Amino acid sequence: MAGILLVAQLWVAAPSLGQDAGEAARLLKIIEEQQRRLDAQDAELDQQRQMLQALRQQVESLQGGAAPAAAPPADTPAARVALPAPSAPEPAGFEGLEPAIKAAQEDWPGSFGVFGGNTRFQLSGFAELDFMHDSGAIQTPTAFMPGAIDTSHATAAELGYSQTNASAQSSRIALETRTALQDRQLKTFIAVDMLNDLTTTAAQFHLRQAYGEVNNVLFGGDLRFGHDWATYTNVDTIPNVLDAQGPQAMFVTRHPQIRWTKGVGSGLKLLLAVEATDVHLFEGAKVASRWPDGVASLLWQSDSSLLQGSLLARDLRASAGDGLVDSAFGWGANVSGRFELPGIRRQDFVSFSLTYGDGIGGVINDAPPDASFDSATGRLETIPTLAWFVGYQHWWSPDFFSVLAYGEARQDNLGFQPPTAYRRTQYATANLSWTPFEQWLFGIEALYGTREDKDGARGSDFRSLLVSRFSF
Repeated sequence: MAGILLVAQLWVAAPSLGQDAGEAARLLKIIEEQQRRLDAQDAELDQQRQMLQALRQQVESLQGGAAPAAAPPADTPAARVALPAPSAPEPAGFEGLEPAIKAAQEDWPGSFGVFGGNTRFQLSGFAELDFMHDSGAIQTPTAFMPGAIDTSHATAAELGYSQTNASAQSSRIALETRTALQDRQLKTFIAVDMLNDLTTTAAQFHLRQAYGEVNNVLFGGDLRFGHDWATYTNVDTIPNVLDAQGPQAMFVTRHPQIRWTKGVGSGLKLLLAVEATDVHLFEGAKVASRWPDGVASLLWQSDSSLLQGSLLARDLRASAGDGLVDSAFGWGANVSGRFELPGIRRQDFVSFSLTYGDGIGGVINDAPPDASFDSATGRLETIPTLAWFVGYQHWWSPDFFSVLAYGEARQDNLGFQPPTAYRRTQYATANLSWTPFEQWLFGIEALYGTREDKDGARGSDFRSLLVSRFSF
């Protein structure tokens, strides 16, 4: 465009070139000015080409998995590693590209960023179909809970012996984000499934987890607010069974909480939390607890093993008829772990959990009561509970693995509890899973459970389960 203007000006001025030397000097200045403009535009275009080439090389390096030219120090957060400064100022229209490229350098496989921001996202989940057949009567068709096995010998019409059910309720979707905040990182996580009611195969929206966490705050620890696995739950020790519920003896729940975590030594972490009272379960009274549960856990972890010990303290307060109110102290202790086997079995591992306490039945996976209200004395009495399980996972080949697990839970019944009160359950499972490719799991599982009541009545159920799970 500048060249066209120059030619036009020369053409207009051409008749007087030989007549007026002053006019010639003026035209010469015009030519020089236009030349300077052209040189400046060429320089700017060269800078833009260099910038585009540098950005293209960065993107190709990231897409190809190539390592950066200079690795950052091991103790430098990835979000703080900056690109080399460009040799020329960033041209207009390129604002926001540098933070996006910084975020893309984070070592978080499967995540993606948005240009103009420093937050990265990861979407995951799976679509699952479960086919199950029960030989006995159980009130939870989509989850195997021995505590829900019938012990009254009800008729098939009442509770349905020998039933076949199908469900996609276990299907799940999760979204995680990570945002760099100077020398800290903000993490959020939300996961949902359709397992809100275990007594029906109808899909109902269910919130599994929803929390946010900031690291390196409050005496250098990580602070988490939201709905998550209880702090005393050691998720890494849960056997990889196909049934959605898992062993009935697990010390496990998910609920609202505030958790603080800090490394305190080589492989050691201290976890402290206050957690909601939404899993307090009483017989003969309503929950009226005043204070949240308190949890303290110590976790040790190495490359091949982990071990966790936890203590739980609870304020159990009940409200019965006629204005009767009473409270009791509940407590629980748990030790759990996971150990990989040595040698040729190094992919195999054993996991276990042992829990004992008074007034903690509600946070055992089978959900027996925490306490029972004695209407004769107006007292809330806690129920001693013991629960344990052990699991073993074995890889037959890179595509086939099996899990064996056994668990037992029992309560020391109180004299005034009804004859049908929960006393003891057993749980056993074995499965075979095939992963023809990483995103597809196909498996079969056999589960057996028994329940015994205070009066000695017993019931049992054998469940066969077929699972297909497609992950993304």
